[in-house]
Amino acid sequence: MKFCRNCGTQLEDNAAFCPACGTATSAQQEAAQQPAQQAAAQQPAQQAAPPQTDFVQPQVDSAAADAQQNRGIAWLAYMGLLLLVPLFARKRSEYCKFHVKQGATLCAVEIVYYITQAIVMAIVKAIFPGHIAYGYFTYYYQDSAATIIFRLLFGAGSIFLLVLAIMGIVNAATGKQKKLPLIGQIPFIEMLMDKIYAALNK
Repeated sequence: MKFCRNCGTQLEDNAAFCPACGTATSAQQEAAQQPAQQAAAQQPAQQAAPPQTDFVQPQVDSAAADAQQNRGIAWLAYMGLLLLVPLFARKRSEYCKFHVKQGATLCAVEIVYYITQAIVMAIVKAIFPGHIAYGYFTYYYQDSAATIIFRLLFGAGSIFLLVLAIMGIVNAATGKQKKLPLIGQIPFIEMLMDKIYAALNK
């Protein structure tokens, strides 16, 4: 047995409304309120969900950024002792490290080459001495044929080293990491430079 909560009229057990005043019973009211409560519970979850989008954030190429930022100084690695500038000024740059290692290899090859040239030319001149020749108005020293041939050969080698230096400068200034032909694969200098970089970056 139940009664109307508004006027107190006695109601049937299955009555949905009061026959006297028309007020909905408590069961009918709860049934009407359930959809509204479910909608209110779902609304915060829908608002909290992040909006979906097909946009993908592009990743920054750190190697390309390193080359772009340091190519203006990396080319100094192929200018003899000027390689010390990128070595100390950009010691944490992998791009400069690559070109400093290549420049150090070229510098070491040049030192060995010109020392060898001086020794060989001295030996050649001792074995094949020149002679005094007479010009139009004076005497002058004439090199032997062997001395001239060796001088031409070493001159060609010097031009080759100059070409390698120009190639390295162009590669470094344009953001490329290419090893020098023939001498770029020498491991001894690279291992030595790795130890120097490890000491500088401690």
